[in-house]
Amino acid sequence: MAAAWGLGRKAVASPTAQSMRERIRHARREAVKKGKAGMRYLLRSAWAKVAAGAVGALALVPGLLLRGLAATAGGVLRGLRLAPRNGVQWGARFARWGVLAATAVHKRLMRRAKDAWDKGTKSDVLTDFDEPGHTRTVKPDDGFGTDYFGGDLVSVFQQETEAVRDAYATYDPPMMLAVAAEYWGLPEGLTSAAEAVRQLAVNTADKYPADAKMVDLVAQVYALLHQASQKAAEVGPLFAKVHEHDLRRYEEPRPGEHMWNILQRRTDGGFDQRQPSRFVAVAQDVAHVYARYEPGHMNQVAAEYEGIPTGIENVAAAINLLQVRSNDRYPVDKQIVDAIADVHQLLMAAASAAQELMPNFRRLHAPDISRHEAPRNGEEAEGMWDV
Repeated sequence: MAAAWGLGRKAVASPTAQSMRERIRHARREAVKKGKAGMRYLLRSAWAKVAAGAVGALALVPGLLLRGLAATAGGVLRGLRLAPRNGVQWGARFARWGVLAATAVHKRLMRRAKDAWDKGTKSDVLTDFDEPGHTRTVKPDDGFGTDYFGGDLVSVFQQETEAVRDAYATYDPPMMLAVAAEYWGLPEGLTSAAEAVRQLAVNTADKYPADAKMVDLVAQVYALLHQASQKAAEVGPLFAKVHEHDLRRYEEPRPGEHMWNILQRRTDGGFDQRQPSRFVAVAQDVAHVYARYEPGHMNQVAAEYEGIPTGIENVAAAINLLQVRSNDRYPVDKQIVDAIADVHQLLMAAASAAQELMPNFRRLHAPDISRHEAPRNGEEAEGMWDV
């Protein structure tokens, strides 16, 4: 009997150890990748400053010459009383050529460096997509197979966030006020998704027969999601500040404002900026469904712990799609793209932290799980220990 028990524990420990080893190897690969990307980023940053200084110096020489010519011409004009009494000021702008050229080159090279950093530190897990409706198949790499405890179940959180990802992928905003609604709706949408994780932490503490350490682990994931929501709250105000002139055309239209339109005037009456965003509408369902979800067995709870990382990655994929479209399709300042990228980075950090939930759940509840995965003398015999 003792030998059978030992084999049972070994059967449980082996997949867990294999998974932990794989996660350690993955963490090492990620650390090496980030180290190399960081070194390249530092080199690109240094090159950006050198190149900006060189271009600025080159542009400064003709600027000073033109300023001198402008000052000479201004003196002649003043002598002939053909210039205003305060002198000709337009020549001063030539002296700014060096600064303007250096600033433009530095911004462009630093943007390229940041894009290279984002690409170099991107996780190996494929969670984002470039075109609506395009999906990728991710091969499981958890080391467990499919017949482990809770392995044949799909997390409710994962299912609901898949709906968020797919619904957002097919959404095509009709005009920029609809895009503005998405920027303003980011914090509310992320808060709704995070509420499901908070509810899981509360239920783990109050309802589920789980180790208290699991509460802390889930709470850490929720804290990172909360940080992402707080960061997302900066996107809307930044958009309003950077695009103040564009928005004023809608909020305080001048007579005949439509005459400034690039395309023909719309006949549908426009779009209400204050309406809820599509992201908010689909993300709210995550919190609503999860608030009513009552697992009847711990294998269902295990499925939730395991599905949290993929669920967060689904939400991050929707944010990444907004970032890609803002960079490639929407007429917005690149500051908005960078702000959304910061939100996406925090979400991926939360997904990375959530990867530890299932391995820790198996480690902390190894004796309980072994009764299901390696029942002694069969399930009926093991069932004699049921409470």
